[in-house]
Amino acid sequence: MLKKSTSTLLLASTVLAITQNVQAEMPGFYAGAQLGYDNTHINTTDLVTVNNGNSPVLLPGLNNMLLTYRLSFGYQFDQHWAIEFGYRHFNNASSSAVGNNYIASASSKVSAFDLTAKGILPVNSKLNLYAKLGLAYLRPNSQGGLIVIAPYNGSINSYSKTLEPTFGVGISYALKPNVPVEFSWNRIQKIGGSNHAPSSDFYSLGVSYYFG
Repeated sequence: MLKKSTSTLLLASTVLAITQNVQAEMPGFYAGAQLGYDNTHINTTDLVTVNNGNSPVLLPGLNNMLLTYRLSFGYQFDQHWAIEFGYRHFNNASSSAVGNNYIASASSKVSAFDLTAKGILPVNSKLNLYAKLGLAYLRPNSQGGLIVIAPYNGSINSYSKTLEPTFGVGISYALKPNVPVEFSWNRIQKIGGSNHAPSSDFYSLGVSYYFG
């Protein structure tokens, strides 16, 4: 009888521990931080062009792979659903070129706010897969500058602040019940014309803290 009771107690303790681990990240508020690289897909020629008559002048490119961080705050309703608000900041990039008849420059200073729904698929007590879908408010302070003397000519462009769809996928692993680390990919998708910044791809490592 004692042996049976001991086995039952051990089984109950195991089930309780697993249940606690599975539900450690739900429900409640959480905060997170991500760091990685974002490919902005912004080219110098998107912002400034220089022509010698009808012949285009080759200009130095912008660095598209920019160090980027994202801060987030969310609420997890249960083990399958959460809602999340985030702020993303891209490092600045710039380029310039000086010729006999022209001075050209391009710069990219981008940030974004996003609001997403997060669908979560628990794999086990520590490992989760997830997907996000929502909207991003993009603030692309990116523009070109140009001074030319004939026969050179050219044009400059800048981007508007826009609302774009955003989506992504990721995988998280709980180092502690309320401290998961994650690897993710997220895209802000361009849906407008030439005054909209190109689509961007963010690859990151992150960590979150669940307040419980």
